[in-house]
Amino acid sequence: MLPYIWLSLAIGSLWLPPQPSVGPLPLRHAVSVAWLIVAVTHAYATGRVAALGVLAILAFALLCYRDGRERLAITTIAVVVFSLALMAHIVPGFANLLVVRDVMLSPDAVPYTLYLNFDKAQVGLLLLAFGPPVLASRADCGAMLRATLPGVLVLIAALMACALLIGQIRVDFKWPAIFPVWAWSNLLFTCVGEEALFRGLIQRRLQGELAVQASGREIAGLVMAAVVFGLAHYAGGVWSIVLATIAGVGYGWIFWRTNRIEASILTHFLVNTTHILCFTYPARA
Repeated sequence: MLPYIWLSLAIGSLWLPPQPSVGPLPLRHAVSVAWLIVAVTHAYATGRVAALGVLAILAFALLCYRDGRERLAITTIAVVVFSLALMAHIVPGFANLLVVRDVMLSPDAVPYTLYLNFDKAQVGLLLLAFGPPVLASRADCGAMLRATLPGVLVLIAALMACALLIGQIRVDFKWPAIFPVWAWSNLLFTCVGEEALFRGLIQRRLQGELAVQASGREIAGLVMAAVVFGLAHYAGGVWSIVLATIAGVGYGWIFWRTNRIEASILTHFLVNTTHILCFTYPARA
């Protein structure tokens, strides 16, 4: 468990004040790098990450750094492919920690399995380290919340209504015993990673670089990123892809309108939290 705590601290350190600097690095990056080294070292010592996994993290970090500086199409594509591979757990060298296997969180739900994913967490950490700017002050945070929360309520209502209509979920208020661990993992290892990739990288690049009419460029980039996000949920079946695509449009809209990656991360997390606490989770069998 401890390597995941150190990794969480590495992610959280990205929101430290940007000043002062520690050598050539801003404070937030220097502290984050230190915690990442501790996390990877401890994970290697305990068998959670093998030598191949350490090399994969180094390679991914270098690729993200190069893409953040050069913004070439070929490096962006490589980062996207590498990120998707880490998220799909097909990069060798990682032995993620199993929390629960095949538990029934609702009487009529499909069985649910939860891992703490060391590989997937690298996506959010390294993409944010070299990607879109993060909140730097309480004033920025307050402005982001005021701009985000109304849209969150609308998106939750729309998504849950769609899922109820097609029979994917039913109302089921509960407080699962695994909720604290789920919330930790879902926020830092799932929502941060997915939003950093699909909104912070893919949508941001498409909206700024698509060769289409200027009036439709932003909408096209938003929709394309949402479709890719939906397809990434193929394991849940067709309806999972449809609902994830709708959610991706909502997350993308909020990210676009606020220009804050934290806004889409928070929206994603609140949607998922509403889902697990108030409805069948992850879906009806």
